[in-house]
Amino acid sequence: MKKTLSVVLTSAMALSMFSSVAFGKTSADFTDLKDLDAATKAKFDAMISAEIFDGVSDTTFGLKEEMNRAQFAKVAALIMGLEVNKDLKTSSFTDVSVTDPANGYALPYIEALKTASVTDGYAEGQYNPAGKVTKEQLATFLVRVLGKDAEAKALTGTDKTVSGWAQGYVAEALALKVLANNADGTFGGITNATRDLLVTGAYEAKQQYVPAGQVSLTEAKATGVQQVTVTFNKPVDTTKATVALKKGAVEIATTAKFADNKKSVVLTLTDTKVTEGEYTATLSGLDATNVDKSSASFKGENETVQKIDFINTNDTLPRTNSVIVRLKATNQYGEAASANSSSYTVSAGNNNDVLVSLKKDETTGELLLNLRTDIQTGGVDVYQAGTGIIPINIYNNDSHVTASKNFKMGTAPFISKLEIGEVTYSNGKGYISGTGENAMVNVLQYDQYGNLIPYSTNDATAIRFTLEGYEPSLTTPVITDSNNDNIADMKISLSQSVDKDAEYNFSVYNQAGSATGKITLKSNKVANKVELGDATEIIAAGDTAAYLPLTAYDAAGNKLSTDDVISAQNAGRITLSSNATLVLSGEHKGQVLVSSIPTTPKSVLSVTAIIAQPNANSVSTKTITVGDVRVPERMSVSTEAKQKIIGGATSEFKFVVYDQYGKKMTDLKNVDSNGSVTVATTAGVAQYKVVVTKELTGTGVDIVDSTSSIPASRDYTGDDVVDFNDGFTFKAANPTLTASAKFTARIVKTTDNWATEQELSKQVRTIENTTDELAYSVNAVSDLFNAIDSDILADSNYGAGTLTVADQESPVTSKFAKEVKLSATDTAGNSVAVGSTIQAITSSDVSVARAAVDPSTNKAYVIGNNKGKATLNVAYTTSKGVQEMKTLNVNVKDDVIQATKITLENETISRSSTNAFVALNVKVTDNYGVTYEGLDAQKYNYLFGITFSVTHITGTGSVSVDKDGEITYTNGTPTSYELTATTANGQTVSAFVNN
Repeated sequence: MKKTLSVVLTSAMALSMFSSVAFGKTSADFTDLKDLDAATKAKFDAMISAEIFDGVSDTTFGLKEEMNRAQFAKVAALIMGLEVNKDLKTSSFTDVSVTDPANGYALPYIEALKTASVTDGYAEGQYNPAGKVTKEQLATFLVRVLGKDAEAKALTGTDKTVSGWAQGYVAEALALKVLANNADGTFGGITNATRDLLVTGAYEAKQQYVPAGQVSLTEAKATGVQQVTVTFNKPVDTTKATVALKKGAVEIATTAKFADNKKSVVLTLTDTKVTEGEYTATLSGLDATNVDKSSASFKGENETVQKIDFINTNDTLPRTNSVIVRLKATNQYGEAASANSSSYTVSAGNNNDVLVSLKKDETTGELLLNLRTDIQTGGVDVYQAGTGIIPINIYNNDSHVTASKNFKMGTAPFISKLEIGEVTYSNGKGYISGTGENAMVNVLQYDQYGNLIPYSTNDATAIRFTLEGYEPSLTTPVITDSNNDNIADMKISLSQSVDKDAEYNFSVYNQAGSATGKITLKSNKVANKVELGDATEIIAAGDTAAYLPLTAYDAAGNKLSTDDVISAQNAGRITLSSNATLVLSGEHKGQVLVSSIPTTPKSVLSVTAIIAQPNANSVSTKTITVGDVRVPERMSVSTEAKQKIIGGATSEFKFVVYDQYGKKMTDLKNVDSNGSVTVATTAGVAQYKVVVTKELTGTGVDIVDSTSSIPASRDYTGDDVVDFNDGFTFKAANPTLTASAKFTARIVKTTDNWATEQELSKQVRTIENTTDELAYSVNAVSDLFNAIDSDILADSNYGAGTLTVADQESPVTSKFAKEVKLSATDTAGNSVAVGSTIQAITSSDVSVARAAVDPSTNKAYVIGNNKGKATLNVAYTTSKGVQEMKTLNVNVKDDVIQATKITLENETISRSSTNAFVALNVKVTDNYGVTYEGLDAQKYNYLFGITFSVTHITGTGSVSVDKDGEITYTNGTPTSYELTATTANGQTVSAFVNN
């Protein structure tokens, strides 16, 4: 009885010999494969290039020929990667002989299958090499290759065209999509398998096959002049795997694209071509225990031109002053050769009398031979229409490949055909979306003979363009020859970002020729939908301003960034109700500023944002119930005062007034009996103020604000509360023995114009002179920068002067230095305000840190020199006149100076400001905790690289701001603009400049 083919496969079997590109024959060499679709041709090419299949003749593949068991043996052995002894001359099967003219070639492959226990033959001692292989036997083989034997045995089937034993295997093969049913829905399992089924079935199995064991890099080979394909024996983790390419010991820069099945990767060389030499591809990034072979080498070769073909479809040229003959030079990889036009020698006509130029189309790789055929001698055409012959020969100077063709002379040309080349997009994304982006397309114009007509300046008006649909963002196309290749190209640009995704068909016309194309637009960063959010804090009656979050989305539903929202295009698309404006800069950039807030509580405030455009309609309304008027409720300590003081010392302290909502107050308003804001002071109107009193005992102590000594009593009303919040200072100068100062602050309220008052909050602070023995300590100093030895210091010219290296290395004048301060407590443990009485300071290692005392202030400073640690000896005078010394350890680091924070004290400045650093009072904090403010930020800017940019200009004129922050206006002064400061490491902050 006939046996089925016995297939015993282990998990180690691999299909690694499949290759993706053939340098020998391909499907194109076989006439019976020419009608296959592209996907199927790719599968055949893989099998042919791996030499698993070849044709039954030089030009015929034998697509539908049945496969016998000898052919199957060869295919199976090669697919499984079995070791084949091709020198073997004798077989263990009596019916297999090397002298068999039809099947003798298969002897070594049959023996390899038997050695691997893949087959035990057809009958006892026989293999039956001429016997056919059925479809169900093929299905069984493929299923077992994929390790799905158990799954197949668990399945059943009812296909009457399949043997009972094979039902499960056929069902599994269909589920895996390695084979398919016939058109009538049956499998036809007992029919003989044809060669096309084995090719496609084995190929599909290879895509799914995952061998057990470790990953190996099985092959690397050049598959293009700038392309190397690397294959693996199994899929790799593409999130971890990387493949590097070297030529000898030199790293080659590449970009990598892994195949969908993760079994191969294409490396594209970015800076060079594959040339003669030894190349090695190396796999890394995976766990070493999971990798067997991590590299593979191949010998690269220089690119050579293999053939040159004339592309022109006709052998007639028109009589004209300019016509293009198209040629294609192909390299050994089947690509358009990369050699430029100077690599070729051309002979056209008699003694090159018709040759104008040879150029290369960098988009298609074609060679464009420009000829002039209307030449005359003595007023007579050299090449007569109908009889004239123009011979053309082209020769590659390096590979010596040549091509020749004779062209007949025709009549004057006219445009009979147009073609559109591939649309290319300036952003490289396959579409355009933003302002200024463009789509470019070649307009190929052909004469009546099929020859390409070169670009002429007349094309700019002769070529007509129509768009199906309406898109106002698209500009009128510009027809030029932008890359000087003699081919007309058409550029279509965007005047503004588009607000919807769309594809537009377009047509071009010239004389009798016409063609159509398609351009793709995608919405990007254009607001199509808007949403107002809830206020982040209470909006109270009488507030001068409130802010609402605004969120915008593009047509694809992507949330826009703040900068996108405030762009000129989007700011113009979003319409806000009359009581609201979009904030373009500062802390609240991108939010909605709400003004005209009602002064009566429980009033309803409504704000609306609208987008009303041809492609977008969006409305968002936020309704807010206004809260009670803000009134002072409490004072909280912001900076605490010392408890005691000695002569020459100061002690700052600060209280902040908060309203009932917990917000710092900037204005104290009057509230009438209805809860509304009023300016009246009549009976029933609630008025608020902060009353400050000063009580001094003895002499030599005082309380001052930011400008001068405060009076014995002062009322802070209205916006004076801002001055109160700025704080105060206890100050002592030669105080008497019992001198003291008492500060009292009270928040008070009246409803009868101060006939009576109600105290809402109170804070009292007293500081006393002390004559106690004090315990002194030296405050710790945070890490220092190795400024002196850093090699980054340089003289800085900052406009008004020069910051010298000497200034930056001095402990007294440098911003890199830090002050060394004293602290003290009395015998009761009270903190005591003391002045700086440091007389001397030295460093244990001046190569690490240097220190000095400023004699004008008796303040001490330390600056870093080299990375390391040092100890400072600090000598000072106590309040009793005793000389003491303390030590302080300092640490110097060599981390490069960089900005960690940038802020502006002034977020709105006048157009009359001349310097941004000073007007904005820029504050930059570095990674050592040092803050450079205003002029210092300007002086040290060579380290932080702050640059200023100007956006959202309104009015006439332009603005420029140099590295020193100097503001210059040209051609007028704008009404307003946004000024953004950006550090070298990307931190930004913005301000608004107006009247």
